[in-house]
Amino acid sequence: MSDSDAPAVTPPPDPPSGDGKHQWPWIELIKVLALPLVTLVLGYWFNASLNERQQIDNNIRLYAEMMGRREEADSNLRKDMFNSILTTFMSKDPSVKFSDEEQIRQQILSLELLAYNFHESLDIGPLFKDVERRIPASAKGPDQELQRRLESVALQVIEHQLTALSDVGTVERGDALTEKIKDFQAHIMFGTRALNDPKVKAGDGASRLCLSMEAVDRSRHYRQFKLELIGHSEQAREVQVSLYVSQILTPEECQKVDLDLEAKREVDTNFIVGLFDFPMIDNTRLSGSERSAVSLTALNPNVVSLTLAYFPASRASLKDKPYYDEVIRDLVRDRGPRK
Repeated sequence: MSDSDAPAVTPPPDPPSGDGKHQWPWIELIKVLALPLVTLVLGYWFNASLNERQQIDNNIRLYAEMMGRREEADSNLRKDMFNSILTTFMSKDPSVKFSDEEQIRQQILSLELLAYNFHESLDIGPLFKDVERRIPASAKGPDQELQRRLESVALQVIEHQLTALSDVGTVERGDALTEKIKDFQAHIMFGTRALNDPKVKAGDGASRLCLSMEAVDRSRHYRQFKLELIGHSEQAREVQVSLYVSQILTPEECQKVDLDLEAKREVDTNFIVGLFDFPMIDNTRLSGSERSAVSLTALNPNVVSLTLAYFPASRASLKDKPYYDEVIRDLVRDRGPRK
């Protein structure tokens, strides 16, 4: 047999070097040391996160306690103030003798304190009307100054409430000429939201309004309104109005000048509005937890200024409690399926 026919012999592998002998033990050592190190880092991070969370919870709890004590102190102060002020109307001390004018001034001052602190929760209209009845009718002198001061306080309260309502609803202002009321032609002229019929000259017909607001379910609700001035009393400082409110409409229906008022009607009523009727207190209930209010903001010999507000019931006064069916309907709506 020749050398070329001999099988090839594979040389044995080289023995591992001296460094290779210690390679695997070092890796095992690193693993052993890394495990407690990682555990230590994760434990530190977890404890730091837990401490931070506890600190935030403590701060929130402390803030809630401070605000609760502050609200309690404020409520007690307001309660004492309310009882003290209301005493000036309900009781008379025979040992203290004031003139009629001094008594009226003291009551107007008390009304100012009540109006500026409790106008959103208390119906102070009867107190205004009672004080007004005590003011003698006089064309000039201190009696007229007292009347102006009383009406100024009421108008400031109305404006404060209208400003608050305009943040969540819609407020529209309009004017009418008093000289045309007796002929039933004192139509209120509104601003840009008025839906004036092109066939009718502005001021010669009743204007319709398309007002909208954000509803409870975050959608936009549209309604058509029609407000007419049908009478007024300069002596009583009141006007009689006719208010029409439609059902909830689509945006396209709300803009229709020829909308079928009979078929889409929800409210159609007449009532009297005075300078001491406040929109958060004196309003009209609508479906969907909504309200509308008419306010008299100026009554001059020649011009009457009225304001129409459309707002959610949540901004009505505290005494205006929702009906049970409204509460249940809102709860069912909130628990409905989410898309």
